Amino acid sequence: MLSPPFFRLGDKHFGLQCDQLDLLGSDESAAMELLNILTETTVGELTAREHPTLKPSDTIATGAAEMRRASHGSALICDENGKLVGIFTERDLLRLIDQGGSLDSPLSEAMTANPKTVSSKDSLLDATRYMDEGGYRRLPVVNEDGTPVGIVDVKTVTHLLVEHFPQAVYNQASHSETTARDREGA
Repeated sequence: MLSPPFFRLGDKHFGLQCDQLDLLGSDESAAMELLNILTETTVGELTAREHPTLKPSDTIATGAAEMRRASHGSALICDENGKLVGIFTERDLLRLIDQGGSLDSPLSEAMTANPKTVSSKDSLLDATRYMDEGGYRRLPVVNEDGTPVGIVDVKTVTHLLVEHFPQAVYNQASHSETTARDREGA
């Protein structure tokens, strides 16, 4: 039998590191509540924000302008049938600029093609695991036929956790207060 901070759900094992438990006040029930929230909450229960949807032939300049208009860090790229074929993010734009690419190029040249996706039925635990493993800040949410219905992002997940654990979040020292300013030792 596994005991906290390790948990078993079906055939999967999950663990919270000591510093994560400290964030929750070393409260075993809070750690279990966190795990419950992540496993029981589905992606579809999160508040969906407007997300720009563009075609692969649209220019990168158009993609950047639409992302700015929607105050969103990404745009979903769909084919003529409305099926997701890619995602264009701030990172893709920065990479293009760094490589001296043209803003008049089509999005198909700069987007991330065939991105990892989740469905609205997937758990938040699965979505955050995919984000962590892939280094993604955003995942497209698609329905059964591959049509995008939204985006789940780190910011939205963070807001959900802040709602459930406000004391753990608001009582944390700032990074500048926890970082050594001077060298220690010899």
